[in-house]
Amino acid sequence: MEPPVLPADPLSVSALIGRGDSYEVRQYIAELAKKQDWAAMVQLAEAQQKRDPENSDWGVIAGYAWLRRGEYPKATSAFARVIQRNPEDIGAWNLLGESQRRSGQPGQAARTLERASAIGRTSFATFFFLGEAYRDSSRLDQAILAYREAARLDPEFAQAWFELGVAYVRTRQRNEAGAVLERLEKLDPALAKELKKRGGL
Repeated sequence: MEPPVLPADPLSVSALIGRGDSYEVRQYIAELAKKQDWAAMVQLAEAQQKRDPENSDWGVIAGYAWLRRGEYPKATSAFARVIQRNPEDIGAWNLLGESQRRSGQPGQAARTLERASAIGRTSFATFFFLGEAYRDSSRLDQAILAYREAARLDPEFAQAWFELGVAYVRTRQRNEAGAVLERLEKLDPALAKELKKRGGL
């Protein structure tokens, strides 16, 4: 029997899906991501940017590598430049917001991702990152709405269900948390166990 397909990581979905000049280049980028060779990814992206400065994909890929390395100011700057050139790049918006959140600016991240959600109404990653930004800003009611939308857009994305369940627990909505737990038990038993532990469910 084939192993189940794992749900996509919202960071890599925003950064890597469909980016790169050819199938071979996309494969190479995927290999670097799998090996977590962020230095090589930055090198590749910077070399490609010099060759083709109009292609904003390489700015996103460089920013993604910096984000993964924890170099948030460099990542934020790269994503902001991409958005200036290409305001419709929902992946760049998502990653800008997540970079801001990780650098300790959840309020700014929430504003960025609210703008992103107006552009990318169908991006599960946008709403997941928005939920994270609201959670870190102690705006749990809004976090619940965002996580719920992320789970609606990608019903197999277990992490969105988990964060939704935790937010329900924290706002003392036990019935809702219990319903999420049932869903999570089918999707990811390990996360379901963690939710049960956190919520005393």
